[in-house]
Amino acid sequence: MIDQPKPGRRYLLAVMTALPALARAGRAAAAPAFAAAAPQVAAVPFPEGAKLLVAGPADGSLNRWADALLPALEQSLPPDTAIHRIEIGGADGVTGANQFETRSAPDGLTVLLVPGQAVIAWMVGDPRAQFDVGHWMPVMAGIGSGIVVGRVSALAQDGRARTAAAGPNSLDLAALLGLQLLGARLEPVFGPVEPAAARNAFAQGTVDAVFLRGPRVLDQFAELSSVGAQPLFTLGSTDETGQTVRDPLFLNVPHFAELYGARSGGKPAGRLYDAWCTAAAAAQVEFALVLPQLTPAAMVALWRRAGADATTATAVQTTGATLNVRPLGGPAATTSTAATAADAATLLELRRWLAARFNWRPSQ
Repeated sequence: MIDQPKPGRRYLLAVMTALPALARAGRAAAAPAFAAAAPQVAAVPFPEGAKLLVAGPADGSLNRWADALLPALEQSLPPDTAIHRIEIGGADGVTGANQFETRSAPDGLTVLLVPGQAVIAWMVGDPRAQFDVGHWMPVMAGIGSGIVVGRVSALAQDGRARTAAAGPNSLDLAALLGLQLLGARLEPVFGPVEPAAARNAFAQGTVDAVFLRGPRVLDQFAELSSVGAQPLFTLGSTDETGQTVRDPLFLNVPHFAELYGARSGGKPAGRLYDAWCTAAAAAQVEFALVLPQLTPAAMVALWRRAGADATTATAVQTTGATLNVRPLGGPAATTSTAATAADAATLLELRRWLAARFNWRPSQ
């Protein structure tokens, strides 16, 4: 057997010197494989799927929007994202909004689809409303129209405005506050305000003003017009610059601030006007799609991009055209939804007015 020569001292030193370089080369060779895998991990922000919490019953009107929104949102979210729909509570959205506030972690995995009626419950201090609209982070919104029709005499200083309303804690609050601010002698007629009942009440002379909103607003307007009702004012609309303009469905009718200025020569102001602005915004919100407060910015951006894309989806556009609702994403959705969040001083003034004017208490 032939003995192999032992490595010399110089050889061992050379090998030891080369080891760090070899390690660096090994890491460099492995880096591309790691880098290629990283985007795959980042592209799955919903490992167990996303959740759409619908604040309403399974047969409620919001589910018609959920039908259109779900596939549109899934298409714009990361590949293979599935959105699970969960319906909770009654049509006013309060129960669903409560659960969203108390049980949804601010991780961006759950979004809430909620109607404007839930905002009114929060505004008037309904004890069932255990949520804060100011905590909502807007993703998307569906905005409808609102118009007050009736006898022109309802706005006369010596006239009276017997106004049909479901109650002071309903979406009709926008009409009640508006007529009050315009100086009308407000006499609310609380009770059912279904379209046929409202038309008959006006035709029979038991009410002087009716607030119209919702998917059938144009049909309701035609029905009331057929028995002599005149358009008095609309809730207006917001243009791309954030300015209040005339409602696109009723371009020949002045919006509230416009009519107020024509009658008084000034601009409306004060806490009650702030409350009117919030109530009017809520009355126009057919749906709001929102995230919880403190949701990570990256998840907010992900959902808002999906919401903006969803506004152009065929199913969403078709549903909007059928229901006379404008689907909004991006800054427009943020503006419309944020307008429903009144500050504490405004809420206090509104509740004082409700108590003094209608002897209404939140427990009713």
